Amino acid sequence: MPEQGPSKSDLILGLATLLAESRGRLSKENFESLINLGAALYKEGHNQYQARSDVDTIMTKSHDDNKH
Repeated sequence: MPEQGPSKSDLILGLATLLAESRGRLSKENFESLINLGAALYKEGHNQYQARSDVDTIMTKSHDDNKH
Protein backbone atom coordinates (compact mmCIF):
# COMPACT_ATOMS: atom_id res chain seq x y z
CA MET A 1 0.00 0.00 0.00
CA PRO A 2 1.41 3.45 -0.84
CA GLU A 3 2.54 5.61 2.06
CA GLN A 4 -0.15 8.20 1.38
CA GLY A 5 -3.09 5.97 0.52
CA PRO A 6 -6.77 6.80 0.60
CA SER A 7 -8.27 8.11 3.82
CA LYS A 8 -10.32 5.83 6.05
CA SER A 9 -13.43 7.74 5.02
CA ASP A 10 -12.68 7.04 1.35
CA LEU A 11 -12.03 3.37 2.12
CA ILE A 12 -15.30 3.02 4.03
CA LEU A 13 -17.22 4.78 1.25
CA GLY A 14 -15.62 2.51 -1.35
CA LEU A 15 -16.46 -0.57 0.68
CA ALA A 16 -20.06 0.58 1.19
CA THR A 17 -20.40 1.12 -2.56
CA LEU A 18 -18.94 -2.31 -3.25
CA LEU A 19 -21.34 -3.89 -0.77
CA ALA A 20 -24.35 -2.14 -2.28
CA GLU A 21 -23.36 -3.21 -5.79
CA SER A 22 -22.52 -6.81 -4.89
CA ARG A 23 -25.42 -7.72 -2.62
CA GLY A 24 -26.99 -10.89 -3.89
CA ARG A 25 -23.98 -11.75 -6.06
CA LEU A 26 -21.60 -12.67 -3.23
CA SER A 27 -21.94 -15.66 -0.99
CA LYS A 28 -23.47 -14.92 2.39
CA GLU A 29 -20.10 -15.62 4.06
CA ASN A 30 -18.17 -13.23 1.77
CA PHE A 31 -20.81 -10.53 2.15
CA GLU A 32 -20.73 -10.84 5.95
CA SER A 33 -16.91 -10.73 5.92
CA LEU A 34 -16.99 -7.47 4.00
CA ILE A 35 -19.58 -6.05 6.41
CA ASN A 36 -17.37 -6.99 9.37
CA LEU A 37 -14.37 -5.37 7.70
CA GLY A 38 -16.33 -2.19 7.12
CA ALA A 39 -17.56 -2.18 10.71
CA ALA A 40 -14.00 -2.54 12.01
CA LEU A 41 -12.77 0.33 9.83
CA TYR A 42 -15.67 2.52 10.92
CA LYS A 43 -15.16 1.72 14.61
CA GLU A 44 -11.42 2.47 14.43
CA GLY A 45 -12.06 5.77 12.67
CA HIS A 46 -14.76 6.73 15.17
CA ASN A 47 -12.50 5.86 18.12
CA GLN A 48 -9.65 7.96 16.70
CA TYR A 49 -12.01 10.89 16.14
CA GLN A 50 -13.38 10.58 19.67
CA ALA A 51 -9.86 10.46 21.14
CA ARG A 52 -8.88 13.64 19.28
CA SER A 53 -12.07 15.32 20.43
CA ASP A 54 -11.42 14.30 24.05
CA VAL A 55 -7.84 15.65 23.92
CA ASP A 56 -9.11 18.93 22.46
CA THR A 57 -11.69 19.25 25.25
CA ILE A 58 -9.07 18.54 27.93
CA MET A 59 -6.59 21.02 26.44
CA THR A 60 -9.25 23.73 26.13
CA LYS A 61 -10.37 23.21 29.73
CA SER A 62 -6.77 23.26 30.95
CA HIS A 63 -6.10 26.48 29.05
CA ASP A 64 -9.27 28.09 30.41
CA ASP A 65 -8.44 26.99 33.99
CA ASN A 66 -4.95 28.50 33.74
CA LYS A 67 -6.33 31.88 32.65
CA HIS A 68 -7.99 32.41 36.05
